[in-house]
Amino acid sequence: MADTLEKDVMAYDEAYYLDVQPEKGAEATAQNELMNVGFTSMEESTNPTEVSVQYIGDKSKTNKVTGYDNQFAFETNLIKNNKVVEYINNIFEKRLTGADAEQNLTIVKLWKPVVDGKATEYEARQIKTSTVLDTKTITPGENINLSGTFKGVGDFVYGKFDTATKTFTADEAVMSEM
Repeated sequence: MADTLEKDVMAYDEAYYLDVQPEKGAEATAQNELMNVGFTSMEESTNPTEVSVQYIGDKSKTNKVTGYDNQFAFETNLIKNNKVVEYINNIFEKRLTGADAEQNLTIVKLWKPVVDGKATEYEARQIKTSTVLDTKTITPGENINLSGTFKGVGDFVYGKFDTATKTFTADEAVMSEM
């Protein structure tokens, strides 16, 4: 029986996983780690690219969205032995650039199971991102804080994510178009 009751979707109903595998290339296996402990905020922005034109016979402009500049602003506390946070801190400290600062970000809709009754597979979308770290804030008596943005590299890939195995599988329709 399908759940038809309307419910608020809370922040904890959406899970973020970051691929912290330092090795790149076709042979590398993703190491998706849950971005939970340490992260105090995550803000997704589409930053649409728009074209606006007014035709001679119209009083108003016609607006079209022609693309997106996906970005995910975040803040996190620096936590020892947290794989995701230490991975991000390494990018900051070593001032990594290019492919060395890129990773996959997977967003999992924990309120949308792929198959009713199977509690580990959910609808998901994945995007390659480049980590841009702006600041490391050190305040006496408080946690060290890192803030920055995961900036999209290309388009989202849609599919499913298995929270038990921490693996993303792209939809067949998407794979056949590539």
